[in-house]
Amino acid sequence: MLFYDPNKGFVMILGVLMLAVIVLPVYGIYRLIIWKMTEKAKEAFHKFLAISVSFLIVILFAWVTLELITEHQVNMQLGFRYATPDTPEGEFFIITKVVPEGVMDRAGLKVEDRVLMNSVPKLYRLLISNQGGEAEFNILRDKKEITIRVRVPEMELLLRRGAGRKKDQ
Repeated sequence: MLFYDPNKGFVMILGVLMLAVIVLPVYGIYRLIIWKMTEKAKEAFHKFLAISVSFLIVILFAWVTLELITEHQVNMQLGFRYATPDTPEGEFFIITKVVPEGVMDRAGLKVEDRVLMNSVPKLYRLLISNQGGEAEFNILRDKKEITIRVRVPEMELLLRRGAGRKKDQ
């Protein structure tokens, strides 16, 4: 699956390496030989660059769209919503809705609970990777830290095959 990959840091490093290994040398070579290129060759190369950048932009928007769709599907199936306040990344985010008798309600999550995770996607990765099992995370309620244990059901997700599932399942 493209999103909620536990190895997201690895994917980011791989992207930067690809940029360094492919794009920068190509640009350097381009700058070295451009003055020797014919106008036709320059035009062809510029078309190639425009198509490549367009393709990368489409991929980026598709990835973001799939991530948002998956978050929505998890929210609907587990019965909760969150809001991220204007705080530095990593402090907490606030639960704004808990569906009565939903999965998160049965786990003890309540409106105004503050989820103590360093990012919202981390919670989704945790929930998706523990489908059919149990996941736990900490919240802050009334100035007390509480551990929430959620029995995560199998969820219908857009890209179910490999959707953050544990390798042993």
